[in-house]
Amino acid sequence: MTASPESLMNELRALCRGQGVQAPGIDKQVGPALREVCGIVAGDGPEAVRVKVGRWVVGIVEHFPTELRLAVLAPLGLHEDAQSRFLSDRVDWLAKLQDRGPRTIRRRVEAGLTRLVEAGLERTAKADRGEPEEEWHVSEFEALLRLDGETPTCTERRTIRADRDGVKEITWSISLPPASEDGVPGDLDVQVLHGVELISSERPAKRRFLLHLRLPRALQAGQEHQFALEVRVPRGQSMRPTYVFWPERACDRFRLVARFSLEDPPAALWRVDGAFHRDIDDLAEGSDLLALNGIGEVDVEFPNPRPGRGYGVQWRPQTSDWPGAPEPRAAPDRSGAGTLSRD
Repeated sequence: MTASPESLMNELRALCRGQGVQAPGIDKQVGPALREVCGIVAGDGPEAVRVKVGRWVVGIVEHFPTELRLAVLAPLGLHEDAQSRFLSDRVDWLAKLQDRGPRTIRRRVEAGLTRLVEAGLERTAKADRGEPEEEWHVSEFEALLRLDGETPTCTERRTIRADRDGVKEITWSISLPPASEDGVPGDLDVQVLHGVELISSERPAKRRFLLHLRLPRALQAGQEHQFALEVRVPRGQSMRPTYVFWPERACDRFRLVARFSLEDPPAALWRVDGAFHRDIDDLAEGSDLLALNGIGEVDVEFPNPRPGRGYGVQWRPQTSDWPGAPEPRAAPDRSGAGTLSRD
């Protein structure tokens, strides 16, 4: 490993001063330290660099305390609600969110970046020694989305595989759609079905929830474990017509079954395969249209979904008064983007 703490810190500060990870031409802005720790190779274009840097940062800060995690994601333009062109605007957003002054927030940004550097270099050193980068990954994720009842309900079953010895706890995340015009969703309605114990939860952003789950026993490297959760959109809260999985770590297979009411099937339904966050609002009905089977279901599968990309389905309701339906637009029709999404 050749990257030093000083060089990596200076490159991260420079990235924050611009548009962060959202900067056009980011491949010309990242230096040798970031290229080394993020696995950026010659020939990687701007989007590949953007994905690799974002995946590296998000994967490291996942277990940071909430304040430090936000102090990294917001200045780097990786928080969905803080992607302004100017760092000062992103700092002001974070100051308002945490009810602190900009000077305090800038100190937290420095602390967050310092910890990111420490954890990132430790991860790279472990990789150099041949140790696994992650504690665990998802070998299979199956979701059943039911849209034919009183409120949208999703049953999620995951099989995880330990990549090192001693995996006792995992973190599961979910983003909910806005419940009202102010953009704030309601409370999370989640139930453990089997395989884990919910030990704590937190809300690092207004739409994002993190659940900390305890396994029944510590997993050793190579061992697998399955658990299932059920998530309901709170009754009366709208769900816009999108279900997307955003992997934050390696996943071998993702399968989604969506069940619609035969009395009110979607006017159009299409596959989302490898979309970027910023593009999900503007995905149009295209050539990858899907058809429901005879009982109102669609079944899609994605082998090896890439971290940082979106996979799932979007649809256009029959009527504009369907909960969460987008405003009518000129052809081609496009779906709204508020999502029930998984990480």
